[in-house]
Amino acid sequence: MSFELMKLRPTVHLFRFTLPFCFCVIFFFISCKNTITDNPCDPNQATFRNNLLLKWATSDYSQTCGKTYLPSLPKEILEYSIPSLGTKGLIRDNQIVITSETITSIASYVAQFKTNGVSVTVNGVEQISGVTSNSYAIPLRYTVKAVDGSTNEYTVQMVAPRVLGGGSLRLWFKADQLTLNDGDGIATWTDVSGYGNHIVQANTIQRPVFRMNQVKGYPVAEFRSSNTSRMDLSSGAVGLYVTNSGSVFFVMRLVNTVTGGITLLNLHGGQGREISIEHPNPEYLVCRNGYSCITVSALPILKSHFLAIGSVQVLSSTVSEYWNGIVKGQVPVVHDYSGGSPANTLYLGNGNLDADIAEVLFFNTDLTETDVQKLFFYLNTKYGLSPL
Repeated sequence: MSFELMKLRPTVHLFRFTLPFCFCVIFFFISCKNTITDNPCDPNQATFRNNLLLKWATSDYSQTCGKTYLPSLPKEILEYSIPSLGTKGLIRDNQIVITSETITSIASYVAQFKTNGVSVTVNGVEQISGVTSNSYAIPLRYTVKAVDGSTNEYTVQMVAPRVLGGGSLRLWFKADQLTLNDGDGIATWTDVSGYGNHIVQANTIQRPVFRMNQVKGYPVAEFRSSNTSRMDLSSGAVGLYVTNSGSVFFVMRLVNTVTGGITLLNLHGGQGREISIEHPNPEYLVCRNGYSCITVSALPILKSHFLAIGSVQVLSSTVSEYWNGIVKGQVPVVHDYSGGSPANTLYLGNGNLDADIAEVLFFNTDLTETDVQKLFFYLNTKYGLSPL
């Protein structure tokens, strides 16, 4: 090796070392320049990139400048059911409702569920799908943990309408219980309260029409005044009257109002309990048929919008109106329904109703606020409704 080459080798080594170093220094200053004056929401700026790197390093999956750039790790309950009851949970956001048409008391049950998290607990107790038993007497708080340790909470509540109000449910009509084709007339609507208060319509023209996929995939009974739609039980209704107290709820979409009395539900005919709608301002009315009506909230019912609406009357004292679980008004009431005639009759719609009805429930007592909120937890979750 020549002397000149030996003198050159240290220079070559120095060059090979300093070139990458200089490149890194230059890149550092270029990437970090002007961080003080950078726009933190500009993806081309260093501040924005540094923020994302920091969030990634700390498992922070919150939004950056109004957008989600880093997806959170999965920690969801995908399916939920109680096989022993043959019922599947309805999941909406972080709420899961289990309901049963038949049970009259709530006990402990084993749930079956699917999750994309790494673990599931209830009050710190690990849950094994198909194995772990819990009491459903009160809402359960499920915690789902992701692989990075972050968590997601679900509220699971069992709502059995036959249990509410001390077993006072006397009418329960569900459009999703009907086994009909889209556009079929509804000749019989079975009462699933357990009391057999089924309603019928023998006249083909006056039958409400079954319509599929109307509210969160569920069907409705379409009542139209042009067809004088109504359904009746002309005699033999069971348990409709005990005292003046009563609680009634509808999941419905009001289409329009027409002149004349617009009846949603009537029990015991003339002088009996009636829930009506005012015209033309569509207000919810609590009536003694043929005597007088009480306007509770005086708020117009939203048209072309599904709503869980109802009322609770306490003896001949007060009546409260609810929309999607929110109290909209409470007023004094003096209605006494004991003289209703003909007794033990009912009708849903009176031919003047323009509305789509998905579900109806009547309790022959005043529900407590706790029971009212349980019922709305079920209705709101099932039909995708939110407090108004």
